[in-house]
Amino acid sequence: MTGVVAFACIVAYGAVVAPNAAELDAAREEARALLADDFKALNAGRRTLVDVADHVAELAAASNSAAMVRVFQEGAFNLYRTADALGRAAERHVPFWINLGTDAEFEFRACPAGSFMMGCDDDRRSPRFRHKVNLPRPFWIAKYQTTKRLFNTFRSVTPMTEEEKLYGGMDVPHGGLSRKEMLGFCIFLTRCNKDRLPKGYVFRLPTDAEWEYALNANCDDPADPYVRFRNGDESAAKEVAVSWSWVNEFRAERGYKPVNNGQGTVFAVGTRRPNAWGIHNMLGNGKEYVLDTVPLDLVPKAHGEGRIEDCAYDFGYADEETEPLRYFDGPAGDVITRGTKIRSRFAINWYDRTVVAPGSHYCGNFVFRIALAPDILAERRKEPAK
Repeated sequence: MTGVVAFACIVAYGAVVAPNAAELDAAREEARALLADDFKALNAGRRTLVDVADHVAELAAASNSAAMVRVFQEGAFNLYRTADALGRAAERHVPFWINLGTDAEFEFRACPAGSFMMGCDDDRRSPRFRHKVNLPRPFWIAKYQTTKRLFNTFRSVTPMTEEEKLYGGMDVPHGGLSRKEMLGFCIFLTRCNKDRLPKGYVFRLPTDAEWEYALNANCDDPADPYVRFRNGDESAAKEVAVSWSWVNEFRAERGYKPVNNGQGTVFAVGTRRPNAWGIHNMLGNGKEYVLDTVPLDLVPKAHGEGRIEDCAYDFGYADEETEPLRYFDGPAGDVITRGTKIRSRFAINWYDRTVVAPGSHYCGNFVFRIALAPDILAERRKEPAK
């Protein structure tokens, strides 16, 4: 690969509209000068493409300029992708960026390949059943829940309510969507960015396992408030600032009182502390849809046809599962959400899983987050029948 072609991997996608295009243009010119020797060494065979990508990632981590960080991050990802070294990109936590127009950007945070203990319950039939899960391929997950601003690039959003205007405007998560609309947005993003995506990767909802893995962020530091909170220290919730609650002091301070007590509220994304991988709002600000579904006729309807909190359905979890997915095609499948919308100021069930009947999920508190991940559904459809 020539130096010109290699550097094109870095700057080819910098031409998209950005909040400060002039700064980004200047950053690209500066990057050319800083990396000139790298590409000379690459052409001479003294360095590999991965070596150059490593250096670009290091420059991104060391830079104090937001524009330079962006240019180097985009460049590092494209170089790793070209070198077929996605695992290394994820291990170095190189993010992935896409731009959908002025002020409409997605940042996706890296989730390296690995294994983790999913669940928090020893009861085999419980959805919380604790078991080991293997995720051998890296994936990237959106730093924030999908906002109205971002979804508006795909389909015009409904007019904002007074509540949404008060608590974040177009930067509140977009709720009240059907599964078809969410999946349509993922297909739209995949088509718009098909030349930038790693081979075999698409935009889609994260699986149940991927979502929990991203939440945990492979962090077991006892000083981390997320870890403390998951281990039962409720006092850490205030430090984590996991979510806005329903009808809480924040609302009262701003003079808003809903007509119906208990009406859910979501707030602007990024207004709460991120986890160890820089992912925001995974412990609140709405319940997030995942890719997994369960068969409608097998889920006990203890609460009628609506939501079923922590149902006793046997998901069939087993130890050492690799890239688990429970997915049933067609409209008959109940959908699954993770995370929670808390009802009191600092009370939250971090492991909350809800099975939602198809006709009952048009609620502003049911939101979604997108992942850049292997096209697992297409892969499974190609599997030979057993």
